[in-house]
Amino acid sequence: MPFLRSASFGGLFAVTFTVAATSQVAFSLLGLLMVATSPTMFKMNGAPATNPAQALGVLVLLLAMLLIMNAGMSAIGAGIWVLVRRALPGMKPAPAADTDVF
Repeated sequence: MPFLRSASFGGLFAVTFTVAATSQVAFSLLGLLMVATSPTMFKMNGAPATNPAQALGVLVLLLAMLLIMNAGMSAIGAGIWVLVRRALPGMKPAPAADTDVF
């Protein structure tokens, strides 16, 4: 909890982005399994992919877009928390202590 009170925008962004990116890596591994076993599940302009290479292209595009959304949501969330923390009277920043995240 002290980290939430004293962390900078960059620290908050790094933590939220890392947590979301970790789950994205897990889902991408699941996506690779699905590319290999059922490529027709992936759609390209409404048509199913006919082979794993096409399905992999769709998966890479999806992962890139999700990474951009992840970065945006992490930045917005960190910014909102910094503003809320400054606005609340009981949330005065704790003295800077050993709050290393990594």
